[in-house]
Amino acid sequence: MSQRASLQLLPEVVSMVLADHVHRDPSTGKFFLLGTYNSLLMREYPCRCQDLVVFAALTDGHGRVPVRLVLTDADEEMDALATAEGWLSMDDPTGVWEIVFQLRNVVLPRPGHYRIQLHSGEHLLRELRLEAKELAVPA
Repeated sequence: MSQRASLQLLPEVVSMVLADHVHRDPSTGKFFLLGTYNSLLMREYPCRCQDLVVFAALTDGHGRVPVRLVLTDADEEMDALATAEGWLSMDDPTGVWEIVFQLRNVVLPRPGHYRIQLHSGEHLLRELRLEAKELAVPA
């Protein structure tokens, strides 16, 4: 199979959002994203941050598709700080398939820039930036 053909089998990320909470209405199946953000403000580092909840919607997948969320520093100098894995059964490539990841007990070692990456197999599909800032404490 050519490289071009194998790339066409990868799902396309329609949306990917970091939020405080993602709620799914049991009667409608709709997702509600509460408190979207792209930065954190902490008093000191290293710090244990709030749960990182990521909503993603994908399309154009075929069959059972592995997905993996990885939190890493921006330069990828450290090992992954957190990961979550799952599968999507994408039986209709024209459909949109939604998934929610929750990264718990994440420790950020220092202020700076981080990446939240969504992979399928070894392929990077999309990434979000997360900036960790240090709260200036008055002297």
